[in-house]
Amino acid sequence: MAQASWHKAGVKLPRTTQQIYRAVKHKVSWKGAKAGDLLFFYSGRSHVGIYVGHGYMIHAPNSGSHVKKVKLTHYYKSQFNGGVRPGY
Repeated sequence: MAQASWHKAGVKLPRTTQQIYRAVKHKVSWKGAKAGDLLFFYSGRSHVGIYVGHGYMIHAPNSGSHVKKVKLTHYYKSQFNGGVRPGY
C-alpha cells in the first residue's frame, strides 16, 4: 500500500518495509511525523502505515485485509520503530 501510494506521487520505493526504511534517507521521529510520512512498527520494521495527520494513520492490518484509518494510540507508540519521509 505505501509503495503504491508513493508511486502515484512519482516516488519509487523498494518492495519490503525493511528495504524502504533503508533506502529513504530522510528519517522522522514519532513527534516529527507529517502527513504522508511512513511509520514503521515492531522490532523488524515488519509493518508500515502512512501518517495522515492529527494522530491518525492508514494501514492494512494484515495481508488481504481492507485498509483502515486508525488512531495512533499508546500501543502504536510503544511499537514504533522509525519513520521516513519519501520524496524529500
